[in-house]
Amino acid sequence: MYENYLNTENAQKIADGIMKIIPCNINITDTAGEILASGDKSTLGTLHKGALTALKRKEAYVIYENTPTEQRGISLPIIYNNSILGVIAIGGDVEEVMPIGQICLSIAVLTIENRLLSDMSSIKESRLKDFLYEWIGLSKEQYDDAFYDQAAYLGIDMKIRRTAVVITSSRIRYSIIETIKSHLAAGEYIVRQGMEEVLILFRSDKRLESRLEKILDISKDLENCYIGESDVIASRTTNSVMQTFHIARALNIRKRILCYHEVSLECLLNNIEVTRELEEILKLLEERDVDGVLKETIAAYVEDNDNYAQICDKLHIHRNTLNYRLAKIEELLNRNPRRAKDLMMLYIAVIKMGGEK
Repeated sequence: MYENYLNTENAQKIADGIMKIIPCNINITDTAGEILASGDKSTLGTLHKGALTALKRKEAYVIYENTPTEQRGISLPIIYNNSILGVIAIGGDVEEVMPIGQICLSIAVLTIENRLLSDMSSIKESRLKDFLYEWIGLSKEQYDDAFYDQAAYLGIDMKIRRTAVVITSSRIRYSIIETIKSHLAAGEYIVRQGMEEVLILFRSDKRLESRLEKILDISKDLENCYIGESDVIASRTTNSVMQTFHIARALNIRKRILCYHEVSLECLLNNIEVTRELEEILKLLEERDVDGVLKETIAAYVEDNDNYAQICDKLHIHRNTLNYRLAKIEELLNRNPRRAKDLMMLYIAVIKMGGEK
């Protein structure tokens, strides 16, 4: 199980490090007695006789005097968790090289442990990513014992109320992600990241908006922030923030930080089933509103409650231009925006379009 953690690269690093300090040649072999690392590169890949004996006996093999077939020295098995991973062999006077051999063994074990811990950390991080991605897609009814066990293993408290947040950027760089991570508290997770946005689960907190202001100040590349509805169920808060994000794009809302409660009505309207009548409006919008001017006008007309001065100011147009656009909407879409029912149907269609131009 652990043999792979004593490979040629690690073995040579151990040998080279020790040989910088002591005037001895060190050989490190694998579990077959084949030399992985040595001060004498000509011996690499050959079998070490003393190591073979140590492996067979499963204990240190010591030669006090030179013989016709063997040189004096020691061969010490590298043992980790009751498993022999290889052998460290050092030639020379036994009393002199034995302490060196013990140091080499300690370094070898520490190297193996560090590699093992690093791999375990990578595995756990990978499992955490998979869990988080699954978590935001499950309803509470889909949680089972295995799911709760996995959460416990990863140290995730499922009882905490969390708030999903989407942060958009002109480009998400590794350095930005790492800096964002440094602003997260315990129990807060980056769940998903793309080229232009990142989804984060924060602990619900009254100070969340001020925290997000500081995060947005990290880089000029960070643009907008969308905040979902607080919930103990991750999928519900995630769904609300994705709806908020969609509405912002659909209505071209440019606020630096936009909360779900500010567009909750639009989110409800977005969930309305598309009827044949609504489908007709969507088709006409797609065909006849190529530059998005009609959608922009409809959204502004709803937002400012028929206040022509505010609408014109927001759209940067003259009142006559607004009247022209309203007439054009009625002509092209067969709905009169000055009538409340028609305007509501048009507004729902704009939301459903998702801000596409």
